[in-house]
Amino acid sequence: MRPVETNPPPFEMPEQAQRRAPLGQPQETPKDDNHALEELRHLIVAPEREGIAEISSRLDNLERRAEDVSSVVVEAIQMRREHDGDRALADALGPTIEDTLRDSVRKHPQVLADALFPVMGPAIRKSITETLRSMLESFNEALEHSLSLQGIQWRMEALRTGKPFAEVVLMHSLLYRVEEIFLIHKETGLVLNHLTAPAVAAKDADMVAGMLSAIKQFAHDGLNADREELLGKIGMTGFDLWVEDSPHAIIAAVIRGHAPEDFRIRMKEVLEKTEEHFSFAFEDFKGDAGPFRAAEDRLAPLLEAQLREGQERGPKRKPRALIAVSCVVLLGLAAWMTYVTLAVHKWTAFANGLKEHSGIVITSFDKENGRYQIRGFRDPLAEDPAALLAKEGFVARDAEFHLKPFYSMEDSMVLKRAKLLLAPPAGVKLSMKDGKLSADGVASPEWIARLQDRAPWIAGVTDLDITRLQNSEVIALDRTKTAIESIVLVFPAGKAVLEPGEEATLASAQQDIRNLMVQASRANVRVQVELIGHTDSTGLEAAHLPLSKQRADAILSRLTRAGVKPSAFRPRGVGTSQPLHSEDTEEGRRLNRSVTFHVDIEPASPAN
Repeated sequence: MRPVETNPPPFEMPEQAQRRAPLGQPQETPKDDNHALEELRHLIVAPEREGIAEISSRLDNLERRAEDVSSVVVEAIQMRREHDGDRALADALGPTIEDTLRDSVRKHPQVLADALFPVMGPAIRKSITETLRSMLESFNEALEHSLSLQGIQWRMEALRTGKPFAEVVLMHSLLYRVEEIFLIHKETGLVLNHLTAPAVAAKDADMVAGMLSAIKQFAHDGLNADREELLGKIGMTGFDLWVEDSPHAIIAAVIRGHAPEDFRIRMKEVLEKTEEHFSFAFEDFKGDAGPFRAAEDRLAPLLEAQLREGQERGPKRKPRALIAVSCVVLLGLAAWMTYVTLAVHKWTAFANGLKEHSGIVITSFDKENGRYQIRGFRDPLAEDPAALLAKEGFVARDAEFHLKPFYSMEDSMVLKRAKLLLAPPAGVKLSMKDGKLSADGVASPEWIARLQDRAPWIAGVTDLDITRLQNSEVIALDRTKTAIESIVLVFPAGKAVLEPGEEATLASAQQDIRNLMVQASRANVRVQVELIGHTDSTGLEAAHLPLSKQRADAILSRLTRAGVKPSAFRPRGVGTSQPLHSEDTEEGRRLNRSVTFHVDIEPASPAN
């Protein structure tokens, strides 16, 4: 065994060895130590780095940021309201909400109308009911006073003083009436709201507000009064102006007559409630009176009126004479209203009847300055409205027609226009349907050509139908053709000269052929006349064809000598191949010894 050393060499740590190294010598950190340091740094710093990266990502992502805000927006609004009050939040959101409402109304007005429908209906009905009630009360009061002895006295007073009768009645029967209510901003003197009683001429609200401001300034400068105090009552000609004020507003009432003092208490109560309800609007007032329109419901009850004790309406005993006069007046009024109603109905029926006449369009019908004004359009060929007016028994001076000219496209008016411009002959009938003009009958070729040329230029004509229109020259030509083709010129057996007595038939044929040529020229057609020679079956067969040709040539020679142009004729013989009759009888054989005519009609070749 190896002996154990009692004094082993001292063991030195690496740090100690490094401390013993010379000072000028560089020290190197082992790679294992660097790796350990990086691991330590990662364990300490990595969670903070990940948190910072997560925060940066949430800030850069708009969707995640919006999601974060949406989860706390309700709580944020509640906290802001509790911290700064309702007005701060309302001021911030107000412009956005106003712009949103404005755009919504502009793009989708029906949505807002549907939302306001439950409120608008009752408000409109209430307004109409109050207006009708006030009108009926005024009418009943005027009627009651007009048909009484006192009413006659008051009317005489009105004539004597030059005042309106209604003002005289009001002066004698009214204890007091509040005619107008003003709500005025105390600091600026601007009118916030203004109400006027029915049937009262409204005063200039700005003028009243300016007057109050001037009085307030005068009281302060001239009388050394407190600027915050106002005169409670201002006397004017014919009425008084009662004034009450509060820290922010002034309420002024225009009163005709003598109102009780408790009315001032009601003015103060209304002013106090207005101050309470519109406190924020007063604090933020910058000249916009819009928020104070809602104060109308609080101010309206102050527009009250009270009659004298002897003037309250109630059951009264009327004298019999007064009742009789009232009945007569009412009957006269009823008769007059009936007359007016019937007259209006008759005029309305006349205006509606004008619409049924072709070529007349009525756009408006009303009454101005005692005369009915009828406006619209009239085709020049339509019936004269003045004549229709006289036909219905109206007076011409009671109406004025303002009808501008135009071309009606109705079939009846277009047909009138076509008849006027085309002047169809007696044998032609024109009709119109859905823009198509149809002509039926017989007309000359000249008129047919005019029809085809002018019809497309007539306003309202879009198509022309002449399939049932016949050319008179063509008809005459066909008639002459039929007459010529019915002629039979008879010859003796075996000869090419006419039988005795056939000269008259030949002369008639010559005249018909001349007429045929003239008619063909007028109708612009070309005719070709065939002279067909026939023979009977007696005699030699070989002689039949030459003999039939000789007979056709003989007739052509006679026609040529009579002045007919030979170029329009073509003679030919057919022998016995085209017999006209059977030869069972002598008369049949005689008619087969003849010359007949065949006319061909063809359109003329167009000119080069």
